[in-house]
Amino acid sequence: MTLATGRRLVFDPSWRSFTHTQGGLLVGHLLDAAADLAGAPPRAVTAHLLGGVAAATEVVVSATADRAGRTGSVRSELRQDGELRAVAQTLTLARPVSPGIEHWAPVELPRVGDGVPFELPREYVPVAEHTEIRALGAARPLAGGAEPRLHAWVRIRGAELAPLVQLGVLLDALPPSLFAVRTLPATMPTVELTAHLAGPVPETGAWVRVDQRTTWADADIAVDEVELRAADGSLVARGRQTRRLPPS
Repeated sequence: MTLATGRRLVFDPSWRSFTHTQGGLLVGHLLDAAADLAGAPPRAVTAHLLGGVAAATEVVVSATADRAGRTGSVRSELRQDGELRAVAQTLTLARPVSPGIEHWAPVELPRVGDGVPFELPREYVPVAEHTEIRALGAARPLAGGAEPRLHAWVRIRGAELAPLVQLGVLLDALPPSLFAVRTLPATMPTVELTAHLAGPVPETGAWVRVDQRTTWADADIAVDEVELRAADGSLVARGRQTRRLPPS
């Protein structure tokens, strides 16, 4: 079972992060296409970003069900100029998401008002035009801090996105956590992103707390873990992404 014609999209240059379209936006569209085909809520996704996606050039997103039924598995692809640029495998369950029991949940959460307004540099990440950020804690990108962690309230602004597309953007909304310990920018593209969906995706424009840290890195890649929570403290999703590091 395949989407009849696929989805044809063109990404505005304002969605660029460094040299290409933001990876989270791509993952969000792959996830949304899979959920649309299955007609069921997605619960987990693993995406591989195989090549940069240029702005202002058409892409085609398609989806195929590898397994249908109560537990479904959908493969979605994004192609540009006939080349496969991103692929994702999404797990769906044909029943509504039930209230979860979270183990080791934080006792207290910072309020949106605790955050300090912060703007990412548009010359590097024009995609910052679409997000509003309130930083939490002392860490800031390129501040040469002691810990590779970034923590902030984030919301989408100036764009009406499908809920799952918005989720993809939020999973990738902050710079690489290693930026917190650096003083100079560097391209660290996302090459893999895995996420588990725990609850409803907040409406576009709602504040979501993003807590992201680098768990380990070597000479070639860094692995970031990220947690998204709604303003009421409920868990939205947990993710992990692999970033390719620049040659040393």
